[in-house]
Amino acid sequence: MTYYIGVDIAKIVHYACIIDHLGEVHQTSFPFDNSADGFQLFLSKFSSYDKGDVVIGFESTAHYHENLFKFLSGLGFHCEFINPILTKRFRSLNIRDVKTDSTDAFPIATFLAFNHHKENNSSFNVSELKYFCIQREDLKQKLSTEKIRFISLLDRTFPELKPFIKNTIYSKGFLNFLKFYNTAYQIKTAHIDRLYNLLNENYHFMTKDKVLQIKSLASSSVGFHSVAISTYIKDTVYQIELFQQQLSDIDKQIISIMKEANSPLMKIPGFGYIQTAYLLATIENISRFDSPNKIMAMAGLDPKIRQSGQFKASRTRMSKRGNKLLRYTLIRSTNNVRKNSNTMKSYYLKKKSEGKSHYNALGHCSRKLVNYIFFVLKNPDKEFILD
Repeated sequence: MTYYIGVDIAKIVHYACIIDHLGEVHQTSFPFDNSADGFQLFLSKFSSYDKGDVVIGFESTAHYHENLFKFLSGLGFHCEFINPILTKRFRSLNIRDVKTDSTDAFPIATFLAFNHHKENNSSFNVSELKYFCIQREDLKQKLSTEKIRFISLLDRTFPELKPFIKNTIYSKGFLNFLKFYNTAYQIKTAHIDRLYNLLNENYHFMTKDKVLQIKSLASSSVGFHSVAISTYIKDTVYQIELFQQQLSDIDKQIISIMKEANSPLMKIPGFGYIQTAYLLATIENISRFDSPNKIMAMAGLDPKIRQSGQFKASRTRMSKRGNKLLRYTLIRSTNNVRKNSNTMKSYYLKKKSEGKSHYNALGHCSRKLVNYIFFVLKNPDKEFILD
């Protein structure tokens, strides 16, 4: 007999209910604290059951479920996350549509009994990967913010510099240089050998002729000298370097996890460790989806339907109502695949020839990619070749 335990997660006090596969209630809803004693009380309610007969489910809301999940999975229990939107709809089937802390656990357990995944969770730690991916996106956003601030400050002290050297300005050599010289006045009054040696301190980075050109630009610059802004630029450079180093460290961690995981998604041409990690972290477990359309809907790449009476919109847009990280990852991945696959490239060009914009065409191609992803994850041992 299989026992389904639904847990209504809260910040301080959780509620749980236990039913069997026939829907018979074995334990009515009971509270337990989000503490060591509370977890032991929770365990005591089903300690007589075999672990293989127990399926525990809770809604994936905020972060409050994570302590309980780590505790239970560490003991070898099978745990599943449930989309709260689905349990809300399931609860609404009850004519009274009652929602309280003490009643929420039962519909969660019932939903779990009807929809639990028979497949085990991934063989590697998806939650760890998810944290790394979220942290990586956060750092990318912070780095982008600092770069914008950095350029806005440099536009005051030496606006001609960035257009001249373009994105080389974010290289290690130039960032180190800008800690010492970041106003036109400082550069035009400095000795050429000092500037050259500083730019090439760790490795050969820039020729002396290029340094002379920068010095010449500084001599005719419209930028103004400010000690306060110069200090601000220096501090911003340190922040950029810090975020760049942190991103590099996280990338190493993600790549290490992905090499160990040996994901079948790497069979798809154009897929790298980072984007594959993002996909696995957001999809979590392919057994949660019974069709590629469900993944499209989760990503918000499904079409937004507009129809009323005789009216039917001639054009549709993607809904953008799902997981933003998954949506962006799929679009970026699609772009990489179309550069490495003749099949995807042909389909992309076909959509472009129909008058679609670049991103519109990628949106159409992403549906093909999701089909590939669904097949590969559902059939990891089957051969997959994409020309």
